[in-house]
Amino acid sequence: MTTKAFAGSIITGSINKLSGVLERLKSPFMGNSSNIKKVLLGGLETLRNDRGAFVAALSDDYNACWMRDQLYSNFAYYYIGNTKEFKKGMWVVFDMLRNSQRKIEKAICYPPRQSADFIHAKFGDKLLEEITNDWGHHQVDAIGLFLYVVGFAKEKGIELTRDETDKEIIQLLVSYLTAVRYWEDPDNGMWEEGLALHASSIGAAVRGLQTIKDTKLAVVPQKLIDHGVSALFEILPNESPDRDRDMAQLSLIWPYNVLPPYITETVIDRITEKLIQPKGLNRYMDDNYYRSDNGISAEWTMGFFWLSIIFAEQGKKKEAESWFARGMETITSEGLLPELYQNGEPNKNTPLGWSHSLALIAQEKIKKIK
Repeated sequence: MTTKAFAGSIITGSINKLSGVLERLKSPFMGNSSNIKKVLLGGLETLRNDRGAFVAALSDDYNACWMRDQLYSNFAYYYIGNTKEFKKGMWVVFDMLRNSQRKIEKAICYPPRQSADFIHAKFGDKLLEEITNDWGHHQVDAIGLFLYVVGFAKEKGIELTRDETDKEIIQLLVSYLTAVRYWEDPDNGMWEEGLALHASSIGAAVRGLQTIKDTKLAVVPQKLIDHGVSALFEILPNESPDRDRDMAQLSLIWPYNVLPPYITETVIDRITEKLIQPKGLNRYMDDNYYRSDNGISAEWTMGFFWLSIIFAEQGKKKEAESWFARGMETITSEGLLPELYQNGEPNKNTPLGWSHSLALIAQEKIKKIK
């Protein structure tokens, strides 16, 4: 089934479906798009401290500030027009990296061999210090995402660098990606699992480096980008040599926009063909994290909103609204979006900032479709 055919099969009644979702929610969650925005933003801000740092969720397992989650969660503030809070949240990541500057400099001279020697993926949310040495910290996609958002902001007229040290951090990250040979050495990827060559990681680095180069925020050798492009297209349309579809690949479409149309179509077709479940998307086939008793892999709520964003970017309003409606069906009676559903129930990582942010972004993008 093609993307167009699949999307068409779920469009009918999408607006009524969203209205039905709202009717099932308790006051004050009923009402218009403004009320939906308040609910989604309210859930997001339960995870944010005064400094602008987000914990991924309030559970013991997720009570830390992941660089990737920080970036995605904070991105919503740009789209809702709150530049002040957007900048504040980005400075959190700059400060994480400033606290890790010696490690970055060492890694450039002596490429890391142990996980703890890479730039860490998670930090304490108050002091922004490195935590949990025993972790899959080598996550190229998080570094690429940071570079991309910094360059994206610059293109939009938003200056995020506060001083020369911030500028130095950007240049150091370019050298860091060179040292870790992001285009050919495996990383832990978006899901922090086993080492592999991940298209989503390589694509993030390519787009981040290109955006930094285009905005002249650092010196980026063209060969460094070219290496990544070549490696990326050797893997595509797969996510990795042994995985032909993965929700992480949606990032290659949005925010990165690094795929030609025919590969975009293939990636969406593959994901919507096999990874769609009633309460969300599987990350990939046979995922064991929070697997249900019936064998179905965890159903991640943010996947519906990610698809909504992608179709909104393509100007397909009905499809975008339909995926948004499906995402809103997963919200709890307290107005919170879970990380995922297992056995038909939200897991303990509720709310998940990443889910709330993608929902807010999807809503804003749908509004702008003519």
